[in-house]
Amino acid sequence: MMALRLFIILTLLPVLYGYSQDLKVKYAENLSKDEQYCVILMGGQSNMVGRGKQIDLDEMMFSNISFFDFGLSPGLINPKDNFGPEIGISMQLSKNNPNKKFILIKYAIGGASLLDWAPNYSKDKAEITGNPQFGSMYNRLIKLTDSLTEGLNAKVKALIWMQGERDARIPEAGKDYYGNFEKLINSVRIDYENQEMPIIFGKINPPKAWFPALDNVVDAQIRISEEIPNTYFIDTDSLEKLNDDIHYSSNGQINLGIKFGEKISELLKNLRGCKLNSV
Repeated sequence: MMALRLFIILTLLPVLYGYSQDLKVKYAENLSKDEQYCVILMGGQSNMVGRGKQIDLDEMMFSNISFFDFGLSPGLINPKDNFGPEIGISMQLSKNNPNKKFILIKYAIGGASLLDWAPNYSKDKAEITGNPQFGSMYNRLIKLTDSLTEGLNAKVKALIWMQGERDARIPEAGKDYYGNFEKLINSVRIDYENQEMPIIFGKINPPKAWFPALDNVVDAQIRISEEIPNTYFIDTDSLEKLNDDIHYSSNGQINLGIKFGEKISELLKNLRGCKLNSV
């Protein structure tokens, strides 16, 4: 496990600290065994990877937040000059919880379906999505998280999720969205030994004409928030998009992150260390 962690850090350093080298947004670069960290996972597909442009940002420094970015395009390339909801999330966490230490770990691939994210991943089933080359995304997130937090006083406290457009495009995947999302939620709570872990996810709202299973996916998202405790549905209808009417603009990504960050801040209590409770 230590060897895996070292390999990841040495080979993916530009990705891990892509926002703390030459770009406008800087995060804390050094993790300490003497600190207590609240780990927040960020998963999904292209609107989690983000189409926001670094050039549109002001200079920012988040000294209490470390950010590890494994976001990839459908071609499995890191779009290093882009940003996703991490900016708005970090703005809220830094403002509302300046004395807590956070680790944000983002893993998302544009075009990924819940079939690609399935804890019981099947390459044959993933063929439905058209992207079986992504492999088992859930297992990779678990391995990345374990390797990055090994030896630290760090606990995974929440999952932020922005995904569903791929499933909405493919009716065979869309009709099973509720069950597949429920399995993901149950698995992440089991694997991180936190049955009350908050799951915070954004509504998908691409053009219905191009996404025949859109209603199935949105209905499933709403049902999840109503039927599974400690799951939170974030309305995204007011957010600014790019001309494709699918992906959020720089402004839209910032505000998406702010919405996520506001919800996390509601759940954070002013207790010793980093403790995330449901409300």
